[in-house]
Amino acid sequence: MFKMNLFKEFQEYVQKEFLFEPNDKLLLAVSGGVDSMVLLFLLKHFNYNFEVAHVNFQLRAEESDGDELFVKEYCQSHHIPFHVQHFQTDIYAKAAGIGIQEAARNLRYTWFKTLKENLNFNYVLTAHHANDQSETILFHLIRGAGVKGLRGILPKADYLRRPLLFALKANLSLFAKENAIPFRVDSSNLKDTYSRNYLRKQVIPKIIQMQPAFIETTSHTGKLMEATWHFYQEQIKLLRSEILVQTETTLTINLELLTGKEFAPFLLFEFINNLGFNFEQCNLIIDSFTDKNTGAWYYSDTHAALVNRGQLLIQEIDHFTFEPIIISSFPFQLNSSYGTYDFEECAFTGFQPNKLWLDLDKIKFPIQIRSIEIGDRFKPLGLERHQKISDYFINKKINLIQKKSSLVIEFEKQILALLPWQISNDYKVDSSTKKFLCIDIKKKTDQ
Repeated sequence: MFKMNLFKEFQEYVQKEFLFEPNDKLLLAVSGGVDSMVLLFLLKHFNYNFEVAHVNFQLRAEESDGDELFVKEYCQSHHIPFHVQHFQTDIYAKAAGIGIQEAARNLRYTWFKTLKENLNFNYVLTAHHANDQSETILFHLIRGAGVKGLRGILPKADYLRRPLLFALKANLSLFAKENAIPFRVDSSNLKDTYSRNYLRKQVIPKIIQMQPAFIETTSHTGKLMEATWHFYQEQIKLLRSEILVQTETTLTINLELLTGKEFAPFLLFEFINNLGFNFEQCNLIIDSFTDKNTGAWYYSDTHAALVNRGQLLIQEIDHFTFEPIIISSFPFQLNSSYGTYDFEECAFTGFQPNKLWLDLDKIKFPIQIRSIEIGDRFKPLGLERHQKISDYFINKKINLIQKKSSLVIEFEKQILALLPWQISNDYKVDSSTKKFLCIDIKKKTDQ
């Protein structure tokens, strides 16, 4: 009776979650353990069109090779197409600076995706079950996850399908015994050295003593969080359309509108965490706006964010590119990511913060304006020796986004000026200067 119930529950779950259709081409990840072998048995029983993928992580010497041989021989005896891949997981983990479990996960899912694309599978199936779900939700809770993390393992995510999430581990083991399904035992799962193993063997059994239905209740919590996440994202979508403006290169967030909402830092995090900004930075950004700290900069690995009056302006750092320009005459106007530069020969009107002056008698056309290159050097005003521009930036505490928007003016391979910061000492004006070149600078936020 139990045997028929699991068959029925499996079919009902697949249909209820719309996981796959009878004619889909499926790739099943099989380790050789009881969970994946039960899933293989079920797919074979219902005559699904599937093939098997096995990963040998080469972490357990002869045991890993034994798992591979076991799955391979089982597939051969049942005429199931078999795919295998070997990875030097420990070497990859050290090179990437990550743990063994994360390395193994990255390697296997990258390979699964490659197989799917190359061999035209509709979906990749894994044998995650209800106990895995509980472990994942508890693990995410310990690490400080929000609603998204507390959803746990999803029945379907992109090309992945998990058709055993409804089943308890104990029931899968009993089903394997009743149906004489062979399987291998992974000795690494018996150790407490990995965080998940410790949760599985030490923590969860104690929780079950207090709450015998813990596995079922956490699975239910995952479903509630999935529904909550869905409606939450619908609300975030509406707020995005109200508060955000996206152009080709810039994301603009209206901080005045944002701070008028409840839990503004949390909303901001939802808007920009995909750009690499963390929650602490979101708090600081809100504080900068509240304190009227216009001009404050914040950085992720890929983006820079500027608090500019009532707005937060975000650009991808790599977007600060500039095609070289040749100037053959004055007046000339240049528009850049920093602002506008007006070049004009005119009478000297005195030194001002937004104007650079050069001795035009020392310069001949053509003049080139270009981005900074590695190794560029010039003589900052007041110095008689060359200095690397990179060192100048360090000394002046010029930030990354400002560096990216900086330009040099070049004449006969000599740098006349570093825009918008400083001129070269070789081209400064003095008492003998008769012709003056003025570079009038208007920063974008001043226009």
